[in-house]
Amino acid sequence: MIRLEHLQKIYQGDTGSLEALRGVSAHISEGEIFGVIGKSGAGKSTLIRCINMLERPTAGSVIVDGEELTTMPERQLRDVRKKIGMIFQHFNLLSSRTVYGNVAFPLELAGKSAAEIAEAVDPLLELVGLADKKHQYPAQLSGGQKQRVGIARALANRPKVLLCDEATSALDPQTTHSILTLLKDINQRFGLTIVIITHEMQVIKEICDRVAVIENGLIIEEGSVVDLFVRPQTPTTREFIRTIINHDMPDIFSDIKFSPVPVSGSSLMLRLSFIGSSANEPVIAGLVRRFNVEVNILFGNIDHLKSTPFGTLLVELSGEDAAIQLALNYLNAKELGIEVIGYVARNDRVAG
Repeated sequence: MIRLEHLQKIYQGDTGSLEALRGVSAHISEGEIFGVIGKSGAGKSTLIRCINMLERPTAGSVIVDGEELTTMPERQLRDVRKKIGMIFQHFNLLSSRTVYGNVAFPLELAGKSAAEIAEAVDPLLELVGLADKKHQYPAQLSGGQKQRVGIARALANRPKVLLCDEATSALDPQTTHSILTLLKDINQRFGLTIVIITHEMQVIKEICDRVAVIENGLIIEEGSVVDLFVRPQTPTTREFIRTIINHDMPDIFSDIKFSPVPVSGSSLMLRLSFIGSSANEPVIAGLVRRFNVEVNILFGNIDHLKSTPFGTLLVELSGEDAAIQLALNYLNAKELGIEVIGYVARNDRVAG
């Protein structure tokens, strides 16, 4: 649905040039929810504004639904933008118009009749849960209600793509959850392709299918949300994930020296990641039943990445070296993420 090829954006200022995007490429499939996460100044807002050409890239290609946008004249772009809805962090509602009037506004600009507008707007207000607010003004609404108006307005022209620029950053956690639930419903109901720009890993975790991490104008990591949580490749990604799931070793282990190979009478420390159906399997119980090892669970949690169960355990395996190796082979045969932290001598053990 969306292809970005070698996208570059350079801003010229009084003090020189600023390269906000430095050759960004990405492919976003039809019907998926794609997240772009980055810190302030990373280039994520510039990226999303290049998708609908609110910012013209300095170089590169933007292809949406098979159409190359960067070569289009402004008049043709106005028609193409009707396929691309957008919602904003600060809502951008017209204070002088009612809820109904705000949602109707893009249809009025498109020259629709009053009957056509009513036919489109009333179902949208039902969809976002604001049918009873249609005659109220933005000043009478909560932040979450304002964003629901913004979503309804973005859907008025029946777009194929919905862009969300920090759409939940101004909202409290409970309202954020309700807005993300609404976006998931819209995605499933209409097969809408959604691109979400955010600096909050909780948003990525709750709603996205795939995610790109952007830093200094470059995409430094991209993949499924599950893959990034289980196998983060860059320090920036690990830092974002740490806000949701702490992969750091507990402080109690800070003074312990781990060996990469077995030493006499040592225990093996592992971090296990359970994904999908494996999160519901009694893996640890099976380990104890099959092998002559002791398993000490030192730390663990379970959560969900969108609808996929995801859990982590920090465990210590104790026993004969041969038994530990058999247990490790058993774990490797399962659909788990396994990180071998190292071996620790029994007299240095913290657990047990």
